[in-house]
Amino acid sequence: MATLSNTGSVAIAVAFAAGLSAAPAPAPASRGVLPSELPGSTLPVVHEHTYKMSGRIRMLLLWIGRDDVGSGRIRWRAAGEDDRAYELLIGSDPLRAPGKLNRWGYLAEEVQADECAVVGVMSKSTENGIGEVKAGLNKQAGGRPFDTIRGRITPNQAFARVTTVEASSNVSYREADAVLGLTLSASSDEVKQIERPTGARPGFLSSVAELIGKSVATNARGQRLHAQTISYIYGDRLYELRLLDAAPLARFEHDGRTYERVIRGRFETGRPGHAGSRFELVYGTSGAFAEIPILISYQPKWWLQVELEIQ
Repeated sequence: MATLSNTGSVAIAVAFAAGLSAAPAPAPASRGVLPSELPGSTLPVVHEHTYKMSGRIRMLLLWIGRDDVGSGRIRWRAAGEDDRAYELLIGSDPLRAPGKLNRWGYLAEEVQADECAVVGVMSKSTENGIGEVKAGLNKQAGGRPFDTIRGRITPNQAFARVTTVEASSNVSYREADAVLGLTLSASSDEVKQIERPTGARPGFLSSVAELIGKSVATNARGQRLHAQTISYIYGDRLYELRLLDAAPLARFEHDGRTYERVIRGRFETGRPGHAGSRFELVYGTSGAFAEIPILISYQPKWWLQVELEIQ
Protein backbone atom coordinates (compact mmCIF):
# COMPACT_ATOMS: atom_id res chain seq x y z
CA MET A 1 0.00 0.00 0.00
CA ALA A 2 1.16 3.37 -0.60
CA THR A 3 4.67 3.51 0.66
CA LEU A 4 3.39 1.82 3.76
CA SER A 5 2.03 -0.64 1.46
CA ASN A 6 -0.96 -2.47 2.46
CA THR A 7 -1.71 -3.41 5.87
CA GLY A 8 -1.47 -6.85 4.92
CA SER A 9 -4.84 -6.00 4.06
CA VAL A 10 -7.47 -7.63 5.65
CA ALA A 11 -6.70 -10.99 4.52
CA ILE A 12 -4.57 -10.59 7.38
CA ALA A 13 -7.49 -11.81 9.17
CA VAL A 14 -6.79 -15.14 7.62
CA ALA A 15 -3.22 -15.27 8.84
CA PHE A 16 -4.23 -13.66 12.08
CA ALA A 17 -6.63 -16.49 12.79
CA ALA A 18 -3.94 -19.03 11.97
CA GLY A 19 -1.33 -17.22 14.02
CA LEU A 20 -3.38 -17.25 17.21
CA SER A 21 -3.32 -21.01 17.55
CA ALA A 22 -1.38 -21.84 20.67
CA ALA A 23 2.14 -23.15 20.19
CA PRO A 24 4.39 -25.25 22.39
CA ALA A 25 6.30 -23.03 24.80
CA PRO A 26 9.98 -22.52 24.15
CA ALA A 27 12.01 -20.86 26.91
CA PRO A 28 10.33 -18.22 29.14
CA ALA A 29 11.46 -14.63 28.71
CA SER A 30 11.19 -11.29 30.46
CA ARG A 31 7.63 -9.95 30.57
CA GLY A 32 8.86 -6.37 30.25
CA VAL A 33 9.83 -6.88 26.63
CA LEU A 34 6.19 -7.04 25.46
CA PRO A 35 4.35 -3.90 24.24
CA SER A 36 2.34 -2.13 26.94
CA GLU A 37 0.34 0.05 24.52
CA LEU A 38 -1.09 -0.34 21.05
CA PRO A 39 1.74 -0.44 18.49
CA GLY A 40 2.01 2.73 16.44
CA SER A 41 -0.70 4.57 18.35
CA THR A 42 1.47 7.67 18.71
CA LEU A 43 2.33 7.88 15.00
CA PRO A 44 0.36 10.15 12.67
CA VAL A 45 -2.23 8.50 10.40
CA VAL A 46 -1.26 8.89 6.74
CA HIS A 47 -4.06 6.78 5.23
CA GLU A 48 -7.36 5.44 6.55
CA HIS A 49 -10.02 3.50 4.68
CA THR A 50 -13.26 1.81 5.71
CA TYR A 51 -14.70 -1.29 4.07
CA LYS A 52 -18.17 -2.76 3.71
CA MET A 53 -18.45 -6.45 4.47
CA SER A 54 -20.61 -8.90 2.56
CA GLY A 55 -20.81 -12.58 3.35
CA ARG A 56 -22.01 -15.94 2.12
CA ILE A 57 -23.06 -18.84 4.33
CA ARG A 58 -23.26 -22.42 3.13
CA MET A 59 -26.62 -24.04 3.82
CA LEU A 60 -26.49 -27.68 2.75
CA LEU A 61 -25.45 -27.49 -0.91
CA LEU A 62 -26.25 -23.80 -1.44
CA TRP A 63 -24.44 -20.56 -0.68
CA ILE A 64 -26.70 -17.81 0.64
CA GLY A 65 -25.28 -14.30 0.45
CA ARG A 66 -26.06 -11.01 2.13
CA ASP A 67 -24.59 -7.53 1.72
CA ASP A 68 -23.63 -5.07 4.43
CA VAL A 69 -23.21 -7.56 7.28
CA GLY A 70 -20.25 -5.86 8.90
CA SER A 71 -17.38 -3.46 8.49
CA GLY A 72 -13.62 -3.13 8.27
CA ARG A 73 -11.07 -0.38 8.84
CA ILE A 74 -7.42 -0.13 7.89
CA ARG A 75 -5.09 2.60 9.11
CA TRP A 76 -1.57 3.30 7.92
CA ARG A 77 0.71 5.31 10.19
CA ALA A 78 4.24 6.54 9.67
CA ALA A 79 7.00 8.79 10.94
CA GLY A 80 9.57 8.42 8.18
CA GLU A 81 10.63 5.25 6.40
CA ASP A 82 12.01 3.56 9.52
CA ASP A 83 8.92 3.85 11.73
CA ARG A 84 5.61 2.73 10.29
CA ALA A 85 2.53 0.97 11.59
CA TYR A 86 -0.56 -0.83 10.35
CA GLU A 87 -3.89 -1.25 12.10
CA LEU A 88 -6.70 -3.55 11.04
CA LEU A 89 -10.18 -3.98 12.49
CA ILE A 90 -12.73 -6.33 10.88
CA GLY A 91 -16.03 -7.55 12.27
CA SER A 92 -19.51 -8.80 11.54
CA ASP A 93 -22.47 -6.85 12.90
CA PRO A 94 -24.74 -9.08 15.01
CA LEU A 95 -27.66 -6.77 14.20
CA ARG A 96 -27.31 -7.46 10.46
CA ALA A 97 -25.40 -10.71 10.04
CA PRO A 98 -27.20 -14.06 9.57
CA GLY A 99 -27.62 -15.93 12.83
CA LYS A 100 -26.56 -12.76 14.70
CA LEU A 101 -23.00 -13.73 13.90
CA ASN A 102 -20.65 -11.64 16.05
CA ARG A 103 -17.07 -12.39 15.02
CA TRP A 104 -14.33 -9.81 14.87
CA GLY A 105 -10.59 -9.31 15.05
CA TYR A 106 -8.08 -6.51 15.56
CA LEU A 107 -4.41 -6.46 14.69
CA ALA A 108 -1.85 -3.65 15.13
CA GLU A 109 1.78 -3.82 14.11
CA GLU A 110 4.57 -1.24 14.35
CA VAL A 111 7.86 -1.77 12.53
CA GLN A 112 10.89 0.28 13.60
CA ALA A 113 13.94 -0.49 11.50
CA ASP A 114 14.24 -4.27 11.87
CA GLU A 115 12.12 -4.65 15.01
CA CYS A 116 8.38 -5.07 15.38
CA ALA A 117 5.69 -4.84 18.09
CA VAL A 118 2.36 -6.65 17.67
CA VAL A 119 -0.96 -6.66 19.55
CA GLY A 120 -3.96 -8.62 18.37
CA VAL A 121 -7.39 -9.84 19.46
CA MET A 122 -9.68 -12.38 17.81
CA SER A 123 -13.08 -13.57 19.05
CA LYS A 124 -12.79 -17.28 19.71
CA SER A 125 -14.88 -19.50 17.48
CA THR A 126 -15.27 -23.27 17.16
CA GLU A 127 -18.62 -23.44 15.35
CA ASN A 128 -19.01 -25.80 12.42
CA GLY A 129 -21.96 -24.07 10.79
CA ILE A 130 -24.58 -21.37 11.19
CA GLY A 131 -26.74 -23.74 13.25
CA GLU A 132 -23.99 -23.99 15.86
CA VAL A 133 -23.59 -20.21 15.80
CA LYS A 134 -27.26 -19.80 16.72
CA ALA A 135 -27.07 -22.48 19.37
CA GLY A 136 -24.00 -20.84 20.89
CA LEU A 137 -25.76 -17.52 21.46
CA ASN A 138 -27.49 -18.87 24.56
CA LYS A 139 -24.24 -20.18 26.00
CA GLN A 140 -22.59 -16.76 25.99
CA ALA A 141 -24.88 -15.05 28.47
CA GLY A 142 -22.10 -14.43 30.98
CA GLY A 143 -19.13 -13.83 28.74
CA ARG A 144 -17.13 -14.98 25.75
CA PRO A 145 -13.46 -15.81 25.19
CA PHE A 146 -11.04 -13.87 23.00
CA ASP A 147 -7.68 -15.13 21.78
CA THR A 148 -5.03 -12.44 22.24
CA ILE A 149 -1.41 -11.89 21.34
CA ARG A 150 1.28 -9.45 22.46
CA GLY A 151 4.62 -9.82 20.81
CA ARG A 152 7.92 -8.17 20.05
CA ILE A 153 10.42 -9.21 17.39
CA THR A 154 14.02 -8.04 17.69
CA PRO A 155 16.82 -8.55 15.14
CA ASN A 156 17.74 -11.90 16.74
CA GLN A 157 14.78 -13.08 18.80
CA ALA A 158 11.00 -13.04 19.10
CA PHE A 159 8.96 -12.83 22.32
CA ALA A 160 5.23 -13.45 22.55
CA ARG A 161 2.39 -14.00 24.96
CA VAL A 162 -0.54 -15.88 23.42
CA THR A 163 -3.46 -16.29 25.79
CA THR A 164 -7.23 -15.99 26.23
CA VAL A 165 -9.20 -13.26 27.99
CA GLU A 166 -12.92 -13.13 28.70
CA ALA A 167 -15.21 -10.18 28.00
CA SER A 168 -18.93 -9.51 27.76
CA SER A 169 -20.79 -11.72 25.30
CA ASN A 170 -22.29 -8.59 23.69
CA VAL A 171 -18.96 -6.97 22.81
CA SER A 172 -18.73 -6.36 19.05
CA TYR A 173 -16.01 -4.79 16.91
CA ARG A 174 -17.41 -1.39 17.91
CA GLU A 175 -16.22 -2.01 21.49
CA ALA A 176 -12.81 -3.34 20.53
CA ASP A 177 -11.11 -0.91 22.92
CA ALA A 178 -12.62 -2.73 25.91
CA VAL A 179 -11.05 -6.06 24.95
CA LEU A 180 -7.78 -4.41 23.98
CA GLY A 181 -7.63 -2.88 27.45
CA LEU A 182 -7.97 -6.36 28.97
CA THR A 183 -5.30 -7.65 26.64
CA LEU A 184 -2.75 -4.99 27.56
CA SER A 185 -3.42 -5.19 31.29
CA ALA A 186 -3.50 -8.98 31.65
CA SER A 187 -0.52 -10.49 33.44
CA SER A 188 1.02 -13.88 32.76
CA ASP A 189 4.30 -15.74 33.07
CA GLU A 190 3.66 -17.47 29.75
CA VAL A 191 6.01 -15.31 27.71
CA LYS A 192 7.66 -17.44 25.04
CA GLN A 193 10.87 -16.87 23.16
CA ILE A 194 12.34 -18.22 19.91
CA GLU A 195 15.36 -17.39 17.82
CA ARG A 196 14.69 -15.32 14.72
CA PRO A 197 16.05 -17.09 11.62
CA THR A 198 18.20 -15.16 9.19
CA GLY A 199 16.02 -13.48 6.57
CA ALA A 200 12.76 -13.82 8.49
CA ARG A 201 10.71 -10.63 8.36
CA PRO A 202 9.64 -9.06 11.65
CA GLY A 203 5.87 -9.07 11.08
CA PHE A 204 2.94 -10.30 9.00
CA LEU A 205 1.46 -6.98 7.93
CA SER A 206 4.77 -5.59 6.79
CA SER A 207 5.40 -8.83 4.89
CA VAL A 208 2.18 -8.44 2.94
CA ALA A 209 3.09 -4.81 2.34
CA GLU A 210 6.45 -5.91 0.97
CA LEU A 211 4.94 -8.33 -1.55
CA ILE A 212 2.30 -5.85 -2.65
CA GLY A 213 4.97 -3.19 -3.12
CA LYS A 214 7.12 -5.60 -5.15
CA SER A 215 4.23 -6.55 -7.42
CA VAL A 216 3.30 -2.90 -8.06
CA ALA A 217 6.92 -1.92 -8.79
CA THR A 218 7.35 -4.88 -11.13
CA ASN A 219 4.12 -4.02 -12.92
CA ALA A 220 5.33 -0.42 -13.40
CA ARG A 221 8.30 -1.86 -15.33
CA GLY A 222 5.93 -3.72 -17.62
CA GLN A 223 6.67 -7.07 -16.00
CA ARG A 224 4.69 -9.47 -13.84
CA LEU A 225 5.70 -10.70 -10.41
CA HIS A 226 5.18 -14.44 -10.19
CA ALA A 227 5.28 -16.78 -7.21
CA GLN A 228 7.22 -15.43 -4.23
CA THR A 229 7.70 -16.76 -0.70
CA ILE A 230 9.01 -14.93 2.34
CA SER A 231 9.20 -16.11 5.94
CA TYR A 232 8.05 -14.02 8.87
CA ILE A 233 7.70 -14.24 12.63
CA TYR A 234 4.23 -14.16 14.15
CA GLY A 235 3.97 -14.61 17.89
CA ASP A 236 6.32 -17.42 18.81
CA ARG A 237 6.30 -19.25 15.51
CA LEU A 238 7.78 -19.01 12.04
CA TYR A 239 5.37 -18.73 9.10
CA GLU A 240 5.56 -18.30 5.35
CA LEU A 241 3.70 -15.78 3.24
CA ARG A 242 3.33 -16.93 -0.34
CA LEU A 243 2.30 -14.79 -3.27
CA LEU A 244 0.83 -17.40 -5.58
CA ASP A 245 0.09 -15.03 -8.45
CA ALA A 246 -0.25 -11.30 -9.16
CA ALA A 247 -2.35 -10.65 -12.27
CA PRO A 248 -2.54 -7.07 -13.62
CA LEU A 249 -6.01 -6.00 -14.75
CA ALA A 250 -6.63 -2.95 -16.91
CA ARG A 251 -10.18 -2.71 -15.60
CA PHE A 252 -11.89 -4.29 -12.60
CA GLU A 253 -15.64 -4.12 -11.91
CA HIS A 254 -17.33 -5.10 -8.67
CA ASP A 255 -20.78 -4.37 -7.30
CA GLY A 256 -21.43 -1.62 -9.82
CA ARG A 257 -18.10 0.14 -9.31
CA THR A 258 -15.18 0.24 -11.75
CA TYR A 259 -11.47 0.51 -10.93
CA GLU A 260 -8.71 1.11 -13.46
CA ARG A 261 -5.25 -0.51 -13.50
CA VAL A 262 -5.26 -2.88 -10.56
CA ILE A 263 -3.59 -6.13 -9.56
CA ARG A 264 -5.40 -9.21 -8.33
CA GLY A 265 -3.08 -11.03 -5.94
CA ARG A 266 -3.61 -14.53 -4.59
CA PHE A 267 -1.87 -15.21 -1.28
CA GLU A 268 -1.38 -18.05 1.14
CA THR A 269 -0.01 -18.04 4.67
CA GLY A 270 0.95 -21.06 6.72
CA ARG A 271 3.68 -22.97 8.47
CA PRO A 272 6.76 -23.84 6.37
CA GLY A 273 6.19 -27.01 4.38
CA HIS A 274 2.43 -27.04 4.99
CA ALA A 275 -0.61 -25.77 3.12
CA GLY A 276 -2.13 -22.68 4.68
CA SER A 277 -5.01 -20.21 4.56
CA ARG A 278 -5.61 -18.49 1.23
CA PHE A 279 -6.95 -15.03 0.49
CA GLU A 280 -7.19 -12.62 -2.43
CA LEU A 281 -6.52 -8.91 -2.63
CA VAL A 282 -7.31 -6.50 -5.43
CA TYR A 283 -5.20 -3.35 -5.06
CA GLY A 284 -4.40 -0.28 -7.12
CA THR A 285 -1.16 0.38 -8.97
CA SER A 286 -1.28 4.19 -9.12
CA GLY A 287 -3.13 7.26 -7.91
CA ALA A 288 -5.14 7.37 -4.70
CA PHE A 289 -5.43 3.57 -4.49
CA ALA A 290 -1.75 2.78 -5.13
CA GLU A 291 -0.94 -0.30 -3.04
CA ILE A 292 -4.26 0.07 -1.21
CA PRO A 293 -6.58 -2.96 -1.01
CA ILE A 294 -9.78 -2.33 -2.93
CA LEU A 295 -11.32 -5.74 -2.42
CA ILE A 296 -10.41 -8.38 0.16
CA SER A 297 -11.74 -11.92 -0.12
CA TYR A 298 -11.18 -14.83 2.23
CA GLN A 299 -12.90 -17.89 3.68
CA PRO A 300 -12.32 -18.19 7.45
CA LYS A 301 -14.59 -21.25 7.75
CA TRP A 302 -15.65 -23.94 5.28
CA TRP A 303 -19.19 -22.62 5.65
CA LEU A 304 -18.41 -18.89 5.60
CA GLN A 305 -17.00 -16.64 2.86
CA VAL A 306 -16.30 -12.94 3.39
CA GLU A 307 -15.60 -9.99 1.10
CA LEU A 308 -14.70 -6.45 2.06
CA GLU A 309 -14.86 -3.62 -0.49
CA ILE A 310 -13.39 -0.19 0.03
CA GLN A 311 -15.88 2.64 0.66
